[in-house]
Amino acid sequence: MRKFGLIMLLLAICLNASARGFKKESETKVFADSLMTQFIKGDFAGALNKAKVYWPLPAIEIDGMLNKINQQWPLVKQRFGKTTGKELVQTKRIGKSFIRYVYLHKFENHAIYWQIDFYRPVNEWQINQIIFLDNLNTLYN
Repeated sequence: MRKFGLIMLLLAICLNASARGFKKESETKVFADSLMTQFIKGDFAGALNKAKVYWPLPAIEIDGMLNKINQQWPLVKQRFGKTTGKELVQTKRIGKSFIRYVYLHKFENHAIYWQIDFYRPVNEWQINQIIFLDNLNTLYN
């Protein structure tokens, strides 16, 4: 039984490692916007499940991220209040291979930011990282 579980885990990692990608950079922006819409609604599971297809990270790690968000979110809501909207505040590039979108997730009392990074190793863009932070100091640099 233990071998079966290990085989299934390896299969899941291999299947996820062959993530699909976006052909055009403009598609990454549309996709990042759609993820943010779901994040703003509190649909973290839906957004991250949608992201799995384009993220060559083991699904178990993405699920771990979801668990962390679900644990932290009640504190975020308690401290910052109700969601009031979103705002794209930065688009940054590193050469022709990386692009980062930074969004404010606005609340009544404060904001956090979501950073959604894409990487194009050859011909297709794929998700490289998604994080959220409440310290806005780095956005002032």
